Amino acid sequence: MAQEIEKKYLVFKDKLPNLKNGVHFTQGYLCLNPLIRFRIINDAVCINIKQIKKDASVRDEFEFHNKLGKTEIKKIIGLSIKKPIQKIRYKILYKKLTGEIDKYQVENDGLITADIELPKKDFAIVFPDWIDVKNEITNDERFFNKNLGEKPFSQFKKEL
Repeated sequence: MAQEIEKKYLVFKDKLPNLKNGVHFTQGYLCLNPLIRFRIINDAVCINIKQIKKDASVRDEFEFHNKLGKTEIKKIIGLSIKKPIQKIRYKILYKKLTGEIDKYQVENDGLITADIELPKKDFAIVFPDWIDVKNEITNDERFFNKNLGEKPFSQFKKEL
């Protein structure tokens, strides 16, 4: 079991570095408590189980990977209890930290977020200028992937 410590931010799109080697995936949910998520990348599925906590920045996490056929992939997508979302993920390294930039697709087009994994909860970091530090969305339920299928970014982006 791993413990994930992660913060999530909106970004300044015009300041983003050149992003390369993005991975497109479909993400859906099989259960909400505990959170059981699937991600489909090509012919592979990743099942992820996360413990639900009040603070979304720290949670226990289990992950399993498997190759599947097209029929099995369709069945898993059909089991999703929330409308699956699609996004392209780019991995980045910043000051020895792992970061992920997600460019959401379809109804969430225009939403770009940055997730930064931290070695400990109170880790001090000076963020790059493309992260909108005033718009941390780690605990903002509107931006939880499990909610973006039901109420996509296109429905609330004017509120920001």
